[in-house]
Amino acid sequence: MDWNKTKTIFIIVFSILNVFLYSVYVNNYNEDQELDIIGESSVENDLKSADITIPKLPAATDKITYISGKIKNFDQQDIIDFSENQNITIRDDTIIEGAMKKATPLKELSAKALNEFIEKEVYKGSEYKLWSIDKTKHEAIFFQVTDDQPIFYNQSASVKVYWTDKNEVTNYEQTIFGSLKPIGEKSAYIKPIQAIKAIFEKGYLKDKTDITFVELGYSTLVPLTETQVLSPTWHIRAKVPNESNKKQEVDFFVNAIDSQILEIEKNIEFESKKSAGIDYEVKETKK
Repeated sequence: MDWNKTKTIFIIVFSILNVFLYSVYVNNYNEDQELDIIGESSVENDLKSADITIPKLPAATDKITYISGKIKNFDQQDIIDFSENQNITIRDDTIIEGAMKKATPLKELSAKALNEFIEKEVYKGSEYKLWSIDKTKHEAIFFQVTDDQPIFYNQSASVKVYWTDKNEVTNYEQTIFGSLKPIGEKSAYIKPIQAIKAIFEKGYLKDKTDITFVELGYSTLVPLTETQVLSPTWHIRAKVPNESNKKQEVDFFVNAIDSQILEIEKNIEFESKKSAGIDYEVKETKK
């Protein structure tokens, strides 16, 4: 047996096999890409037919992870720097209640003025993003962010600010995750157009709906006592016609991993829990 000739044949066969397998991989990959493009094109055509407008959508990276958030337990050291203008109470170890010693006037009732207030007067205020301003209730809601991505409607990662008829801030409440870390392996996730498709196919988007804003953030997947698991979530804000054909602003949330439409309780209430923690009231310090 000519071993050299046999070895050469094996090398040629395996080389051909490798080329074949690679060509199969490339063809499958290209087919998947074409299907994605065809699917996206089909969705966009369906939306166009229904006279539904969409803005420029954010780009999606290849993969993303779940996040673990540990609830912050406040202590006196965290709030001492804010005691000059406020009387602060820590409730249940995890909730800050700040009452302004003198109501703080806002230059105007605007996102800019409210952001300036929490950056100056709230613990790690720059780690929050304004979500809503309710001029009737005189309150604004902020969500904690991670890598500029908001954590939607989480009771443990929010700030509520209150003001008077004269646009003077009187008090606020705050919770925050002390640490946020990625957990598990990175997973592929759906593109924003696929999230829009999910709510469109369920009939939530009526004809002549205007989708005004789409962003990626996180929502609560596993709400444990001390630590929570957060799932990547698409937030879609739309102006949907009602029965009177007047457009109402509606927020939709879609799990970015499995395309499930999420029913999130759209409310922030800082409820107390029975705890052995100490309440700290910080009085004005003498200089």
